[in-house]
Amino acid sequence: VIPVFDDQPSTIIAHSLASTDYDVQFQQFVAASTSESRSKPSHGTSRKEIERRMLGRNKSHIKHTFRDFDEKGQQLCKFVCTTFWSLQFNAVRHAFMNPSIATSGKESSSEGMTGASTPPTGFDIEKSYIRSLATSFAWAASGGKSGASFSRTSDNRFVIKCISRTELQMFLDCAPAYFEYLSKAFFHGLPTVLCKIVGVYQIGYHNRVTGKRTMEQVAVMQNIFYGRKISKIFDLKGSLRGRFTRQGNLEKDQHSKRSSYHRRSTGSSDSESSGSDEEDDESLSIASDGSEKDENDKDGKAKAASIPTLLDGDFLEFTSGRPLPLTDRAKAVFHMSILNDTLFLSIINVLDYSILVGIDEEKMELVVGIIDFMRQYDILKQMERVGKSLPMVVGSEAPTIIQPPLYKARFTNAMERYFMTVPNKWTTI
Repeated sequence: VIPVFDDQPSTIIAHSLASTDYDVQFQQFVAASTSESRSKPSHGTSRKEIERRMLGRNKSHIKHTFRDFDEKGQQLCKFVCTTFWSLQFNAVRHAFMNPSIATSGKESSSEGMTGASTPPTGFDIEKSYIRSLATSFAWAASGGKSGASFSRTSDNRFVIKCISRTELQMFLDCAPAYFEYLSKAFFHGLPTVLCKIVGVYQIGYHNRVTGKRTMEQVAVMQNIFYGRKISKIFDLKGSLRGRFTRQGNLEKDQHSKRSSYHRRSTGSSDSESSGSDEEDDESLSIASDGSEKDENDKDGKAKAASIPTLLDGDFLEFTSGRPLPLTDRAKAVFHMSILNDTLFLSIINVLDYSILVGIDEEKMELVVGIIDFMRQYDILKQMERVGKSLPMVVGSEAPTIIQPPLYKARFTNAMERYFMTVPNKWTTI
């Protein structure tokens, strides 16, 4: 039994996916897909069967309605959940949550692209997905200007984002291309850092007691920072126009105040203060290695929950204008992934995407993933580009909204500036 809460959209989805009515409709799509392909019936766990379902072109939308009644049998609330591309997204979840099915279940990490751990024998992937959606909490994600509301599952595995009807329709139109691209990534080793969308739904309810009625569209996507200890998060678009947060200024002021206070308290010379700063840096590195880790365990969860999302200007300030170093293998995978993903998004006419970069100081890795790739270059975006271009002066930064091919070029060029290869003794010249 999965309880449903008005303020947790994921619970409506979980209840619907676990229902008998949904399973009956889903099995009908499975049977129809099997008969069309003229293949032998299977349990849907083989690599070939999962890939075949993912590449299916027929729509498999499931609309499920359920109601809540009081003791007298009177209807209290009516719920509606429409699952779009149910068969294809089920295949995506099987490939994503069980990388052993795919030949190359790669995750968005610049250091080797580590995938999700292989589940134990007898593990039911769909039930695990439903359990994750059964409990969630509102999440005030910072950094974006769209004003979209987010929630996150209690196990931190998935993020639920409310999207507009325009974004929903645009994604549904290019969904077959998205599934084809993911099949190449999962089963044919195509490097990618796209943040995986594992489900798209339209949910609504009408509470007859309170009179509240709502209908919203949500996308369930992977949390690329799942199982990671992230110290800093950057949302990068490759443009500096309006890409600087107040949080960056606040951190800079706090750092300068701490430095001035330290110099006043010690009363030492410049050479002595620089030496003490080096000692402080060494102690911080030791703590991050784990020897002094126990003292900060209590504050770790609170800090992780309140990590601000910084932008391009903050990133350049953090790196002092220098690119972040990557190993030659990580840079090669990252470069190929960026080229593949931006080319795919440009082909389907998508723009205004960004790459989320998290710094895992414990493992000395960068965790990356391209997000917000559900908006195409329509007439509204064209008007927004013209409106932002009018007040421009000579020499100012170009607006963030430009044509998809130009957006792709600017994005890839920025990634080359932001990250660079650091050679080691195994690097070939």
